[in-house]
Amino acid sequence: MRCSTKLNAAGSWQRTATSGDVGGSLRTVRLRPVPLPALERARARLAGEDHSYQPGILSAPAPLGMSNDRLDVIVGGGEPAWERARRAIDEWRPFDLGWAEIVTGGLPPHPGQDVIVQARILGVRFTVASRVLAVHDQDDLESARYGFTYGTLRSHVERGEELFEVWRDHATGEVGYRIHAMAAPGRWYAAVGRAVVDHYRARFRGDSAVAMERAVRSGG
Repeated sequence: MRCSTKLNAAGSWQRTATSGDVGGSLRTVRLRPVPLPALERARARLAGEDHSYQPGILSAPAPLGMSNDRLDVIVGGGEPAWERARRAIDEWRPFDLGWAEIVTGGLPPHPGQDVIVQARILGVRFTVASRVLAVHDQDDLESARYGFTYGTLRSHVERGEELFEVWRDHATGEVGYRIHAMAAPGRWYAAVGRAVVDHYRARFRGDSAVAMERAVRSGG
């Protein structure tokens, strides 16, 4: 079976797989639905929505009641891997999970950009909204880093902020992927089911790391 992943016109990842049947013909199996046009319309309406917390929390100790989650993994090495890692961030590959999708407007991360993530959890489809706060592109004598931070909007089930970035160690050539998130429930049902929310946040981090390693090592 061959798999391919592409960014559709709405700015959401769609993965397809092709395989041969007994007669030798090919069929296409959609592993993830293309987002409904309503999702893009909903994203366009987010412009007037405020953040559900005070942005900038990642630069300070975690506020009381907020989780403080981190992931840091090596995804490759060398200049080609670094270029692929940067491109993967621009293409929102951290969200190429198979059980969630992101609607971005078809553009790379940039400050002020509103995004919608849709995921199915325990048979229920959740749609949440965030806004990109900043894009980071730094290079010094020891390392380079590239990525973005986004924060939740009021319609999100949580309150918090999350960093997605890739980095390169100039001494070793290693290329890594990092997530840093602080979050707390933003709805009563998220508070009641916090153990479930925490489980899926951890699953997201692990699957996101796999997606980034796949993008960096294969180039697609």
